Amino acid sequence: MARPRLGQHFLRDLRTARRIAALVPPGASVVEVGPGRGALTGFLLERASAYEGVELDGELARRLNERFGGRENFRLTAGDFLGYEPPGPGPYWLVGNIPYAISSKIVRRATGEPRYVAAALMFQREFARRLTARPGDPACGSLSAYVTYHWETKTAFIVKAAGFSPPPLVDSAVVLFRRREPPPVEVDDEERFFALVRAAFAHRRKQLGNADVDGFGLTKPEWLAVLERADIKRNRRAQDLDLEEFARLYRVLRGVRGGVG
Repeated sequence: MARPRLGQHFLRDLRTARRIAALVPPGASVVEVGPGRGALTGFLLERASAYEGVELDGELARRLNERFGGRENFRLTAGDFLGYEPPGPGPYWLVGNIPYAISSKIVRRATGEPRYVAAALMFQREFARRLTARPGDPACGSLSAYVTYHWETKTAFIVKAAGFSPPPLVDSAVVLFRRREPPPVEVDDEERFFALVRAAFAHRRKQLGNADVDGFGLTKPEWLAVLERADIKRNRRAQDLDLEEFARLYRVLRGVRGGVG
């Protein structure tokens, strides 16, 4: 049975599973998030030098061990990926079919663990669009900026809803991630930088000149002066800015009354 608590839909199309596994280079060390019924696991074991699955459901974990436990490169942790630590120094590829309800948490957990240097993750198609959105795309938001700062991303391919059991209401997309080292812009405090990004997207329909700047401790004229010094037109919206423009805005703000956040 699927896990409705997590909004999980199990991959059943073996051709799709083979395509996902083929994104992983031979000999890689792989961590699979939520192997479930193991549709993808066998193909990953054929390519990986070392494999570790992290499965929250105890019954599914038992069945996975029964099916793959004899494989030399197979290891399984029964537990929550959000609290999981990889067993070695890495680098690791992260692979999985991600439930919609925890998609953002999985992306942030993976980003916060530098041993994950690349990933092939499947999400609902609309969420995948947010991950890969570029400036000017209406889907671009604070998550898009966060992901672009840390990863190079692209949509590898679309997976139709019929390839899952039970079938979801929407199609999915496999997103390929490669970690950026170093990030494309330099900031002195990433937490404060992304606080600015989130604040800019809080009222995404507003032009930046009309943004709520109370949290920055600025008057409206001071905020407009900040935009001018950062060479950002007041009639633009947050979704139009690239990372370099956000970084310029952040640096100017940092010089005004001590900065952001």
